[in-house]
Formats: sequence, structure tokens, C-alpha cells
Amino acid sequence: MPKLMQGLILVFAGGAIALAFTLRAAPGLPAAAHQAPLTEPVFSKDGQLQRPGNYRNWRFVTSGLGMSYGPTAKAAALTGKIMFDNVFVQPQAYDAFLRDGAWPEGTMFVLEIRSSDSQRPPSNKGYFQSDVRALEVSVKDSARFKGRWAYFDFGKEATSTSAQPQSSCFECHEQHTAVDMTFVQFYPTLQQVKYAQ
Repeated sequence: MPKLMQGLILVFAGGAIALAFTLRAAPGLPAAAHQAPLTEPVFSKDGQLQRPGNYRNWRFVTSGLGMSYGPTAKAAALTGKIMFDNVFVQPQAYDAFLRDGAWPEGTMFVLEIRSSDSQRPPSNKGYFQSDVRALEVSVKDSARFKGRWAYFDFGKEATSTSAQPQSSCFECHEQHTAVDMTFVQFYPTLQQVKYAQ
């Protein structure tokens, strides 16, 4: 066999072995080196959080009916309406939680609150989501917030807003958290994760 051919075979064989070793090194873990960076929260100079514009491209965590307790849900309840809520988090934060059992700094959760509707053919008597009524966001930033997390209510259309007082969302999350101020107990795909202590 020509020496050039032998050399090529050795190069290909060595590359295949290296690739196989790399793939076996960390099964099931995100490839952090090739992953896009975490979408960071954007704040104005006066500390207002800017409304996340691309959250529907983030990782969908869960949906609930009648789970929200904010002002929009309370107002709707007075009229007999029940709100749907959809929860999204940046994909990099989601992957980090799967890997480490903890939410990294810069994690943002978006709670999208939508009206519910029913009895529109062909849904029979089922309930389905309709228009967006409000957007709420939680942000983990230990350097910026005394309690590590802060909560923001954008209402229906606000493009920026200040953090809510700790007497509102913060207290509820602090009292009922499953892990790190979040309600992982309601997130089916994350319930089996071993949380960091």
C-alpha cells in the first residue's frame, strides 16, 4: 500500500477515535462551547427592565389554567374569567439547570398570561387560549437585587418597567419555592432534576 494512502488511513482513524471519545465524555449534556450565549436581561440607566422581545423562541416550560395570582388574573377572576399562563425561560438557562440543578445568573422567566375561551367549534366545551393580557418577568441578578431575584409586571403593552416591591411576587416565591425562588414543582420536564444544595 502506498505510504500516502497509509498516512491518510491513520489520520482518518485517529480523527474517528478522537470524535468517539469526545461524544462519550459527557453524554446528554449541552455542548456549552457551541451554544449561543445566554440572552441577558436589558436594563435602562434608571434600572427599568426592557420587555423581552423574543421569548417565544425560548424553552417552553409549562402552561397552567388559573395558576396566576397577579393583578391581571385577579381582575379577570372578578368577571368569572380564568387566565391561562405560559412559562418560558432562555434555552441556555434551561440546559444549565438540567446539568447543574441551579439557575445561572441572568436567568429570565417570562410568564405570558392569556385569556381563556370555550365553546368555539370544533372545541366542543373545551377551553383554549386567546389574546395576551399581560406579561410578567422574573430575573436572577445577585449583583443588582438584594434578594437575588426581582419580579416585573409589563401589563399588556409596556415596553419597560420597574421591579415590583418585595411584598408582592417575591414573598410568594420565597414561601412556596421548590428551588431557588422558582416553582419547579409545576414544571413537568424539570421535576426529576437533582437540585444543587
